[in-house]
Amino acid sequence: MKNINKYLQEIDEFINDKNYDDAFTLCNNVLDNIDSNNIEAIFKAGYCCYKLQKYDTAMMNFTKVLYLEKNSRNKAIYKYYIGRCYDIFHSHKEALECFIEAYNLDSSNKYYTLWLGITYAKNADYNNALIYLSMSLGSEDYLVYGYLGYCHIKLKNYDAAVMHLEKSVSLKDDDYLIRYYLGSAYFLLQIYDKALKHLNESIRLKDDEFDTWFTIGELYQVIEDDTLSKECFEKARNIALEYEDIEKAAECFTRLMEVQENEYLNHLYLGICYARLESYKDAVHHLLESIDINEKNDNENNYLAFYWIGYINYIDSEYEEAIKYLEKSIKLNDDKDNYLNRLWLGNSYFKLGNHKKALFNLNRSIDLKYDEAETHKSIAKIYMSIGQKDKYNEYINIYKKLLKQEKQDRKNYDDFKKIDSESESSIIFNNENVSHNNPSSEFINSIMSFNETKKIDIIYFINFLFQRIEDSDLYNLYSSNTEKKDYINFDDFNIDNFLSYKNIIENTLNENFTNDNKISIIKNITPNFYDDYKIKSNEKHIKETIKNIEELFQYISECILNSMQNYYNKYDIELYYILMNLITTHL
Repeated sequence: MKNINKYLQEIDEFINDKNYDDAFTLCNNVLDNIDSNNIEAIFKAGYCCYKLQKYDTAMMNFTKVLYLEKNSRNKAIYKYYIGRCYDIFHSHKEALECFIEAYNLDSSNKYYTLWLGITYAKNADYNNALIYLSMSLGSEDYLVYGYLGYCHIKLKNYDAAVMHLEKSVSLKDDDYLIRYYLGSAYFLLQIYDKALKHLNESIRLKDDEFDTWFTIGELYQVIEDDTLSKECFEKARNIALEYEDIEKAAECFTRLMEVQENEYLNHLYLGICYARLESYKDAVHHLLESIDINEKNDNENNYLAFYWIGYINYIDSEYEEAIKYLEKSIKLNDDKDNYLNRLWLGNSYFKLGNHKKALFNLNRSIDLKYDEAETHKSIAKIYMSIGQKDKYNEYINIYKKLLKQEKQDRKNYDDFKKIDSESESSIIFNNENVSHNNPSSEFINSIMSFNETKKIDIIYFINFLFQRIEDSDLYNLYSSNTEKKDYINFDDFNIDNFLSYKNIIENTLNENFTNDNKISIIKNITPNFYDDYKIKSNEKHIKETIKNIEELFQYISECILNSMQNYYNKYDIELYYILMNLITTHL
């Protein structure tokens, strides 16, 4: 114990130098070898993880030290950092609770009032936000004034909003979000020259924000510059197309539809979003609206809308309607990227008992894209139904071979999600295949392909892991019965349940991983590439290899974090803790 102060001093020196990796390592050495409950080492380990953006591990350390600490001011610090982690996870309700507790423990700290005000604003409680933000002046004033301005915009006090946002910009002029809100406030005051100035500056600082392009589009629309307005809305639409969050994308297309009633793409993409959200009635409404707008303008670019209506009818077992729309789509576009049309068309004919047309279309789908496993599986089903076992075996063997090959050869995870043999999911917004055209060496491309393959394995495993957990009697007892949820929280969680979940996870891990698999990355990456490309000493390639391996660890962490947040929202706190422990133990 006598050397612990020396180590803690070294940790402080590392932190002062912003060397958080070495500081975190030294914290763990203290905890592993000297004192596992040293409050200062646990907190600093959490702080280092927070600065390294490893928020899951940071929260675990902050939570642990909170229970060990007796001093109320120190408890406030830990609650504050837990709140900051929740804010990063976009769990604003939980963040607010933490900041309130921190403030109640120590009301003198302006950072607690600042983040209390910010989080009230994020929870749409603008009046409370104004109270606590006003108490925070003297901390990070550009942020205080920025959020004061934001709250006044929401409360429709636009003059007050401009006053505060101008103060924020005078203190820090390179924050794109504050520039956006200032431009928006001037726009709402109909001072268009100043609005455009600040909105353009926001674009210069960050050019991939939907809201900014959308607002500039609205501004040009108001001043009747239709050409520039249309260009800005198109920029906004292209940004929305990149969103992985389909609900968020749907909100964007809805807003675009409201200001561009006669733009068929807004209805088309909104319809596709609704289809992917399985809101099929709304999907068909907007897809038909897209078709109607196009036909009024003598535009035949309706193949994608026809495809999606056909696909929705196939899902709804309306096979005759599915055939009608899918054939319309094929008539307009039957190129190599449209193999899915033929797949669902063939399956629709099969469901109606027309084997001849089913085989014709499925074979045409194979001509367009041979390596789509689902198509071979569908053909195998047809041959099985008509008693041709040799043909069935031929196609089912190709199907199995392609399934294995997909895990090795798929270069893009988004392509993989287009067809899932279990859910029969389909294309997102268009039929274009995306491939890696990286100008760097084949070595780097092969590593990237390897990573994408591993990501597929990871997501499958994590889904399998949580399926195991949800099938357990314990999960059904504590997660399905809403009457028993209230007592499960950070302050009191059941250790027996925690250990039971731990056993489920460990058994699943043991069944699916071996020690040999843990080193297969290096075995698979190095020998052939070193022989073929002679890059033994090429530092660039070595760094790229390390980067891609690190990417896999980050991806695993993100997958588990998403599941953690889901289970936390269900108040299943035992599982939340075991997942935290899983990350620190295995990653």
